[in-house]
Amino acid sequence: MKNTIILLVLFFSISTFYKVSSQPLVGNQAPLLTGLKIVNKQLPDLENKFVFIDFWGTWCIPCRKSLPHLDKLAEKYKDKIVFLNVSDEKEKDVSQFLQKNNYQHLIFGLDIEKNLFLNFDIKWVPQYYLISPKNIILATGSSSDLTDNILDSIITNYKSLKTDIVSGIKITQDSTNKISSVEINERPDSRPFLTQSGYTLIVRDSLKSVLPFLNGVKLANRIRFQHVPTKMIEVKIFSRYAPFDSLKLNAYHQIMASYGITKKEITEPSTVYNYKVENPKLLKDKNTFVNPGVLLKREMENDSTMRFDNYAVGDVVNYLEGAYFPRILYTQSVSKEVFDWDLEIVNPVTHLFVSFERLNEILSKEYGLKMTEATKNETFTIYN
Repeated sequence: MKNTIILLVLFFSISTFYKVSSQPLVGNQAPLLTGLKIVNKQLPDLENKFVFIDFWGTWCIPCRKSLPHLDKLAEKYKDKIVFLNVSDEKEKDVSQFLQKNNYQHLIFGLDIEKNLFLNFDIKWVPQYYLISPKNIILATGSSSDLTDNILDSIITNYKSLKTDIVSGIKITQDSTNKISSVEINERPDSRPFLTQSGYTLIVRDSLKSVLPFLNGVKLANRIRFQHVPTKMIEVKIFSRYAPFDSLKLNAYHQIMASYGITKKEITEPSTVYNYKVENPKLLKDKNTFVNPGVLLKREMENDSTMRFDNYAVGDVVNYLEGAYFPRILYTQSVSKEVFDWDLEIVNPVTHLFVSFERLNEILSKEYGLKMTEATKNETFTIYN
């Protein structure tokens, strides 16, 4: 009983100290470790072993700095813990990195379909999960913070509960025969999410937002919706040969057929809102977190802030057009330079976007974007 209490206290203290913003949490069953491709050595027997899974990237400076430290820990605990370092990058990028850096005791794997990054809800790297032989999450946090004392304490208290431990961890490796795939699922009660890295593109949003994205429509409000179901869906596209354009169109047509949606076009005079970067220095000075390793990513940072990673001005304006329907937004910026944006554009109480006036105030004062109005003929696609 005493040992049980010690372990529960240990679980609580670790989960409090290393708390992340979403599931899975310490004390829960770990997601299945599926879809991996091991790149540098054979996967060892996991019987009675703990698994330390480190999410990292070759582009990530803190990740690279933590690897020598993890390699030493992997040598010390080689009889107890399997150290698995997982990236969602392309194989050639990781292989080139490993050719220049020799790590004797770490096992490097590729999450080429982004199963693990998605199931563990990884929002930043480096981030680790320590998993018990019975597939229970014992700790999570930044890999650079891991110490011998933490590992010793966790292993000692865990094994004191039961000496006869039957392994419950299963790692299934990737089928190298798989070339491409499209998965479409409904995701009720989920937040919008977009990521593109390695071989995988994932977009999760309402039907009204996903359809124009898949069809390559840059200005979302050229589309009008009538009687389109209110659904939150997720489209996951895997392709060993990016770009994803043809598979995006396949997903688009699948969704249209599945929900019985049709379309037609009309032209009519409309009020449009033009955005121009009036103060480039303000935009660049605001940007201090550009992450060159992530191609494209969008998610809620907290209850009020929308985070856009590696977005050009036109891409942000295009997204905002969908959020501020039925307004039509243009950008006069032709620059493809990308930035990271933290826009406080959601009311944390109502969970709705702030007013259009407040949006323009934020874009002007914080990012140097000026808005003007004009009238022009617009062609619209009507979905029904």
